[in-house]
Amino acid sequence: MAAKKIILFIEGEPNSPNGDLRAGFTKLLSQKLEGKLPKIIIGGGYSQGGKSQTIQKYKTNKLQCDLSLLLVDLDKPETEREKDLETEGLLHSQADVFYMIQEMESWFLSQPEILDAFYGVDNLRKKVSEKLPKKKATEIEHPDEELKRITKSSKKGEYYKIKHGVELLKLIDANKLEIEFTDFKRLRSRMK
Repeated sequence: MAAKKIILFIEGEPNSPNGDLRAGFTKLLSQKLEGKLPKIIIGGGYSQGGKSQTIQKYKTNKLQCDLSLLLVDLDKPETEREKDLETEGLLHSQADVFYMIQEMESWFLSQPEILDAFYGVDNLRKKVSEKLPKKKATEIEHPDEELKRITKSSKKGEYYKIKHGVELLKLIDANKLEIEFTDFKRLRSRMK
């Protein structure tokens, strides 16, 4: 029996000289999928017309394999999930749609120990994690901006989305991520 062909479409910059998001996601997913990794397609962000390139690629190519999955930023609170599915025309595919709530950076903020390990201390010898707001990572609006704010004076400098994002993805503990983010747990279960 042939293995099931799975494609995972992920929102992100596909062609960046500053890092390969595919490599970061591969490292993260390999913690839970034991050699059964899907083909990963990094689909791009939003076009000038306001349409998600990743969602368009998913819709266009989803019938070319046994299982197509979509992982995108929600860019809003989790309570907006249903509305976003409807707006994007994904209600009929909702079992295969997974959100990074609110963005991938929320994942990093949920694991302050990796931020401290990666960024070190700032000029005042203060850990990056000491600057985090006292709320759940999923509740932080614009987590990318928050990450930039808390890393601005770190040894590695301000958070840079692709370059630092790839390295931080490689440091994330997938077990902890499943506890904090139900969509990540659902995604992993769907790929098994």
